[in-house]
Amino acid sequence: MVAVTGSPKRGSPQRPVILLSIGEAGARASVRGELERRYSADYGITESGTAARDGEALREAANRGEQVALLLADDPRLLPGGETVFAEARRLFPDIRRGLLINWGAWADRETAESVLQLMATGQIDYYVIRPWQSPDEYFHRTVTEFLLEWERAIGLRPREVTVIGDDAQPRVHDLRSVLARGGVPHAYAAPDSDDGRRMLAESGAEYAGVPLVWVRGGRILSDPSYAELAQAYGLTTELPEAAEVDVAIVGAGPAGLAAAVYAASEGLRTFVTERESIGGQAGSSSLIRNYLGFARGISGSELAARAYQQAWVFGAGFAHSRDVVGLQADDVAFRITVAPGEVLRARSVVIAAGVSYRRLAVPELAEHVGVSVFYGASAVEARAQAGKAVHVVGGGNSAGQAALHLARYARSVTLLVRGLTLAESMSRYLIDQMEAAGVRVETHVEVVGGGPSGRLDHLVLRDRATGVDRVVPSDALFVLIGAAPHTEWLPESVVRDRWGYILTGADVLAEGGRRAWPHEREPGALESSLPGVFAVGDVRRGSVKRVASAVGEGSVVVSSVHEYLARAGAGDPRHT
Repeated sequence: MVAVTGSPKRGSPQRPVILLSIGEAGARASVRGELERRYSADYGITESGTAARDGEALREAANRGEQVALLLADDPRLLPGGETVFAEARRLFPDIRRGLLINWGAWADRETAESVLQLMATGQIDYYVIRPWQSPDEYFHRTVTEFLLEWERAIGLRPREVTVIGDDAQPRVHDLRSVLARGGVPHAYAAPDSDDGRRMLAESGAEYAGVPLVWVRGGRILSDPSYAELAQAYGLTTELPEAAEVDVAIVGAGPAGLAAAVYAASEGLRTFVTERESIGGQAGSSSLIRNYLGFARGISGSELAARAYQQAWVFGAGFAHSRDVVGLQADDVAFRITVAPGEVLRARSVVIAAGVSYRRLAVPELAEHVGVSVFYGASAVEARAQAGKAVHVVGGGNSAGQAALHLARYARSVTLLVRGLTLAESMSRYLIDQMEAAGVRVETHVEVVGGGPSGRLDHLVLRDRATGVDRVVPSDALFVLIGAAPHTEWLPESVVRDRWGYILTGADVLAEGGRRAWPHEREPGALESSLPGVFAVGDVRRGSVKRVASAVGEGSVVVSSVHEYLARAGAGDPRHT
């Protein structure tokens, strides 16, 4: 029997469901009771005790148009069709959170531990949940609450403070939604002729004239806003600091820049950060980072960036969001950083963490589809729109693997296209295993050389790099996550870079540039560029390891070099000897 506890409030929308799949009646009643006390006002608690009823409960909920937010099951038993209850739940509800219930201490049991590890490795569960053994059991509730918060963010069920109104076929609409998503800003989308779109336009007294509009809570409407206008609308600062000079200016708010901001500000340095788009950099578009220290269940790139930003802010670091740095000059006492359209930030030292952008495919036929069915990077905004479609991802690194895995929740099929012969050298093993379990197809030694037709993407032309033979494959969307182009074009010639634009630092400055690049008595500091007092961290630095953890490490370590440089400058040691 399937039991649903509680009843919706009169006039309220149908409540999302928490489904319990627990075989033993006493254990089921205990978990249900703990959940009812906390969540029954907002969630329907549904229970089932057999595999057959598990599948039936999930299908009935889907047929009724309900949302199942969370599945807690004590056994990955197979349904009559051969799938586990966890796999069936993900198939019917792509955003559902799934937890395996275990008893306290059961992780020491070999069979239980192997089950948890296997289910995690194959992407069947999001994490294990320790069954409540006291009441209230706050540890149990913390796990459940985190699951529900993640689900609510993914599904976008609650009213949003920001709504993008426009034609979903316009690249600019996708651009605005992507920058909001990467910045961790909860938002909604409404077509101009939808009920919500018409209501918002009527309440604001605005008319849709073919360009994207952004509705902000309170009724304000922005017409095709710039990144800076968008940031200001949801409460972020875009102004440069009032102080005449800061101790350290950080260019870029990806993982490396945010880590540098946290450590610099916490150690008392007057710290200011500029970011051209949204915090998080490329990592901000990662749907789930599972191998970052301290987050056993994983964390989205946007959530990790938002936490780091808040951490730096409460230490006193200042931020200018959506401001593009376009120049750098050094004088005898400070650096002059030019910020478009023409403002100047003065700093005693500079940390460059400007990151990189995904390289573009040299395929002219795909240019007209960029922002509609061809995307550089991948965010949750585009992923959810691929329901039932055939999707291809280009790339062989962790970012491409994370994107393919996230797209597999929604798309009919996902194929990863890799130029190299294997994934093993460029992708973490856990991602390879999860992609295989999720049914992501991998094609190696292949490249995209064409696609079309005009107006709507429906196919790609793939070339075998060994034989040179081309073939046509059906495709509704293409996500490109290949290579990287560093943001260093704005730097002066005194900052030495390699042929690809990556900044040389430390011993590499002398090894490759010699004394012409570094005519000073002291050796370059760790992570210091050829221009004394200017440091580089993260993906923009030549030789960096393209991982979030290594970027954070460099951002934290560079502050020691900044301190040493400032100490020498304070003692009267000029930068140019």
